[in-house]
Amino acid sequence: MQAKGLIHPAFTISIMMTSQITVGMLAFQKYLYKAAEHDAWISVLATGLCAHFVIFLIFRTLAKFEYKSLYDIHRQLFGKWFGSLLNAVLICYWILVSMYVLRNYIEVLLIWIFPEIHVWVFEIMFFVLIAYGLSGGIRVISTVSVIHLLLLSWLVLLLYYPLKEADFRELLPVMQAGADQIFGGMLAMGATIGGFDVVFFTSSRMSKPHRIHRYAQFALLSVNLLYLAMMLLSLGYYSGKQIENNSWGTLTMLKVIEFTFLERFEYIVIMMWFILVLANLMISSWVIIQGVTRIVPLKRKYVFALLCALLLVVTQAIRTGDQLAVLSKLISDCAIVFSFAYPFLLSVIVLLLSGVRRRRKGAAA
Repeated sequence: MQAKGLIHPAFTISIMMTSQITVGMLAFQKYLYKAAEHDAWISVLATGLCAHFVIFLIFRTLAKFEYKSLYDIHRQLFGKWFGSLLNAVLICYWILVSMYVLRNYIEVLLIWIFPEIHVWVFEIMFFVLIAYGLSGGIRVISTVSVIHLLLLSWLVLLLYYPLKEADFRELLPVMQAGADQIFGGMLAMGATIGGFDVVFFTSSRMSKPHRIHRYAQFALLSVNLLYLAMMLLSLGYYSGKQIENNSWGTLTMLKVIEFTFLERFEYIVIMMWFILVLANLMISSWVIIQGVTRIVPLKRKYVFALLCALLLVVTQAIRTGDQLAVLSKLISDCAIVFSFAYPFLLSVIVLLLSGVRRRRKGAAA
């Protein structure tokens, strides 16, 4: 029997993939190519390997604390006050992630399909649907993420159309980029696939938590292979200048798809991406609410209302492409810190503290 309120660890796959595949999938090629040019695929591969190592460190840390939430780990490890301060920083990061995902997707809608509709109209629609998901807790959210991924999985088959037009001689010669360029591409890619650290918060809600690691590694492998395939295909489909001047590489590539009854297939993709963005925002909102209620004694519905008000005000203030670029750069830097650097640092701290405690026990004996 599964414990009440807990979900199967296999849901880790859908939760992680939903957290990693967002608006960045539609536009990541440009930034990688600027850093590493036609060797950008090597940056994707190297970043993926680093991410697998970081996931290993995350689960080693979780195992030492019996798979508690990172919020609880902070308070146990650093005490009530400093632990709560770290939790507040994490909450701010996840709020920024929500702003980035929400505002960037709305920007896609405004540019490609609905240029005359106000931003707040889309936001209210998102808030209502997110509230429905949150009302059922992590069980409903995880189920929604599975359904959304299943509904979108067939889109991978559409890559066949640009694949027919691709010329992979554009990838040659290999390894012309220097180490600094490859590393620059890794930084850009790290921000794109960041989000796998969501397992820090969902592991405590899983039954049989010792099995989560294998599902997390599988989810990360699937996402890494998808991004690698997209980067290789983009390098073969576009010329270098086309990639650099194309802000929405994936969407533009799908323009090649035409049917007798539908000429602009990318419109379908954009509208279906709504489903994935919605699931992503449900997960990030759940993480934020879990953190706030541990610091401040507020009911969850009030925390969600405050979150919606904050998102509405801030995203309304972002009106130009330059302002959106500033937010994207901020999230890019934060994702590198919170998805890669901090889990590594935390694992080192836990390892050092464990060593100190062993020595004290040995000395006392």
